[in-house]
Amino acid sequence: MSYDEFMHQLELLNEDTDAIDIYTSLDFQCDQTGGYPTLLCVNWDKGKAWLQLNESFCCDEDVSGYQQLCADFGIRDCNSVDDFNNILNSLGEDARQTAFLPDEDDFTMTL
Repeated sequence: MSYDEFMHQLELLNEDTDAIDIYTSLDFQCDQTGGYPTLLCVNWDKGKAWLQLNESFCCDEDVSGYQQLCADFGIRDCNSVDDFNNILNSLGEDARQTAFLPDEDDFTMTL
């Protein structure tokens, strides 16, 4: 799918969702986006996740190739913290170490 189609799908997915209700991870690097700093975003209400470039690094550089890599990854099912972490695992060590979310059981055990 093209990047424009990808963005259109995200607009439809998130049209009735406030931006504050979309979780965005810390940025990480992965092969999927050619090492460009990337975020994993998830709309928990809709159970969908996608990659997005860290726009704070986008300056005068042409990032269209990296954007297309996000589109190539697509929009994934993500209904739980386990799903989120599994997506991170598929993206490599930096993603896992940087953006991993503890599950509720891990959180309550540390209290």
